[in-house]
Amino acid sequence: MNYLKVSSLLVLLFFIAPIVSFAEKVIVIDPGHGGKFSGTCGFSGNQTGYCEKHANLDVAIRLKELLKNTDIKVYMTRENNSKDFASTSQEDLRQRMIVANNFVKGNNQDSLFLSIHHNAHPSSTLTRGFETYYYDYNAMSASERQYPPDPIQVGLAKESGKFAHLVHNETLKKINLINRGVRNNQAFFVIRNAQIPATLVELGFMTNRDEERLIKTPQFQQNAAQGLATAVINYFKVFEVYDQNKNKLATFDKRDDAINFAKKQSKYVEVWDKDKQQTIFTSDKYQVFDKLNGVLREFFTQQDAVNYAQKTNNVRVVQDTTGYVVWSNYIDQKYEVYNQNSLIGKYFDYEHALSIAKNYNQSKITSLGQAEVLWTNIKGVSVDRSIKVERLSGTNRYLTAIETSKKMYPNGFVSDKEEKTVILATGGTFADALSAGPLATAYGNAPILLTRSSELNVEVIEEVIRLGAEKVAIIGGKSAVPSSAESIFKDLGVETERISGTDRYATNRAIIEKLGNVNGLFVASGQGFADALASAPIAANKGWGILLTEQSWISTAAQPIIEGKEVVIVGGSAAVSTKVEEALKSASKLSRVSGSDRYETLAKLLWNYSSDLQGESVLISTGSNFPDALVSAPLAVHNNAPLVLVGKNRNRNVESFLMAYTNSVRVNELAVIGGTNALNGSQITTIETKLK
Repeated sequence: MNYLKVSSLLVLLFFIAPIVSFAEKVIVIDPGHGGKFSGTCGFSGNQTGYCEKHANLDVAIRLKELLKNTDIKVYMTRENNSKDFASTSQEDLRQRMIVANNFVKGNNQDSLFLSIHHNAHPSSTLTRGFETYYYDYNAMSASERQYPPDPIQVGLAKESGKFAHLVHNETLKKINLINRGVRNNQAFFVIRNAQIPATLVELGFMTNRDEERLIKTPQFQQNAAQGLATAVINYFKVFEVYDQNKNKLATFDKRDDAINFAKKQSKYVEVWDKDKQQTIFTSDKYQVFDKLNGVLREFFTQQDAVNYAQKTNNVRVVQDTTGYVVWSNYIDQKYEVYNQNSLIGKYFDYEHALSIAKNYNQSKITSLGQAEVLWTNIKGVSVDRSIKVERLSGTNRYLTAIETSKKMYPNGFVSDKEEKTVILATGGTFADALSAGPLATAYGNAPILLTRSSELNVEVIEEVIRLGAEKVAIIGGKSAVPSSAESIFKDLGVETERISGTDRYATNRAIIEKLGNVNGLFVASGQGFADALASAPIAANKGWGILLTEQSWISTAAQPIIEGKEVVIVGGSAAVSTKVEEALKSASKLSRVSGSDRYETLAKLLWNYSSDLQGESVLISTGSNFPDALVSAPLAVHNNAPLVLVGKNRNRNVESFLMAYTNSVRVNELAVIGGTNALNGSQITTIETKLK
């Protein structure tokens, strides 16, 4: 080999070369020399024409072939013996490394550089053996430090050293040459300017006649390539632990050792399987939630999170990846897990308890203090407690409303019921039925039925007859519920009363007037249904009204209704503006309940008015569309039950309310309003687990 050293700084020039994609294993094989730069011609190369550049490439090609069927991507700085990079040796080396470094641009963490050479001695033909080199700035002598390295390589001494020792040991097993060791005291240009872990091998002395003869043989070249290939493959068979800034903290040969190390860290870490090129573990975050105001802080160990949470009221600690509540001071521990008769642990979250119990063959989950079996895989042991899940749905919104009415009054109105009234509203829009929830209470907990605006649904007529209704309160004008409805009910001997106004807001005010002197008002948008819908069962239960408003203004006709009443605005300023809020100052007490979306708003409503909800049933319906949930307010009041709106994604704050709700209430029934298109089985199961 030519031991040329270059003193000039590395010039960062762009050289056209393939650039690898992120997250793949890469080896850049550098067959030393090439073209006009032959390297040593050894003992006989000047006569035979076979010099170092030829031997280097022969081994390199065999190495590439051996790695072809692996998942390691191979690049070569040259693939023929006529290739050189510049007219001078200094510039040739510089350009060679620009090419090599561009191969791995963006993928430096998972790439290697291996420069293949054969050695020469300037004066002795007896010197022989195998040497391996890597660059370690701290090991350099003063004379060697005059040759400036790439700054990236300076920080790679440990990795380059690890690679060098792997290469040396595996190759030595195959070629059986004299061991001249691994060295880190030479500032060879290619290894000090590689931007990835780098090693240079000297596969024997071509100036030694016997070793040169061996080097030329296909068997030696194949053996050398096999040793190098094994080293490259084994280099990646490790597990690396990184912090959130991608600083490497440790490297392990065994997966479990890496994960156990990671679990003990008090900061975020991740474990990288270098061989499979995937993250196999990330630190779990433990989030401390205020029951109303969301995340307070995040921690990377459960104990740190609990220590912080213990200093604050009304908080819970949630494991981020699973969503399990692992500690709380407002949700009770309710579940015990046993393996046979041995207590494994106590848990706040049923899903958490279930995940533990399933790890054992003879396990069960019992309710804390009740000793009821909630789940078991023990043969012969039965489950003592389950929640009845009943779906109330029809093939359309009108039939779903009727199913809800039947749930409330399965045998119709009893004979001594004082108010035998049904509320009828359009199913085409939401505003009329939305504000009619509290009216249902005023009419003796009347069911709400829906009809088409073009004609009265025959199923509605049949349900009015089945109930034994004596009166139908029609909500909205004749464009909402047809005028023929009055005639049809009159012919049936059923009294009708139409409550309506010139628009939805006037109709809404007419409903509130019909309610009489309400205790308070929820003010919500008349353009969206979700906020008002969430408040409807609470309003009905409290004897409040629901006042609908435009986003940016409220009718002056609403002022007499507001004056002197407690008013709660439901929803953020995007739904009910601050301008409207200012117009509500005549209220005796004014507040706003809002969250980041409809489900967060619902959670806050449930928390604020939890004392008004103590029934043993819970109602759930979709929060994505209005008709099904519209008719559920009377049923919620009938059962003194919370109404939970469910979206596509789980809302942890709503779920935590349900978990806390069961601290004092034993829920026995879950009523699902709407069909499977609105609420699927997994959504229902999720809610059910929070109520066990």
